[in-house]
Amino acid sequence: MYLRQTDALDTLWAESAIAVGVVGALGVEALFVLDTPVASLWERRGVRTTSAVALIACAVGLAVLVGPVVVAAACWGLVTYFALLAVSLCYR
Repeated sequence: MYLRQTDALDTLWAESAIAVGVVGALGVEALFVLDTPVASLWERRGVRTTSAVALIACAVGLAVLVGPVVVAAACWGLVTYFALLAVSLCYR
């Protein structure tokens, strides 16, 4: 919606947005899959809620400062996350 309103749908296909979104999502997932302190923190309900709110707040703040490419990267991060989720559910 934001990308359409700002007439920036083409940023969704920017290589930098794709790379940052995919690599960022894979990096965050690696923190949870590997045996790190982050994985044990994620089990707490408040951490999940706080991290989701912080992610949205940071994305909005960066979108204002940097521009629509941040929103495009966030979209690619979500696509990557849901693709990983789908694959993990298929192989359960």
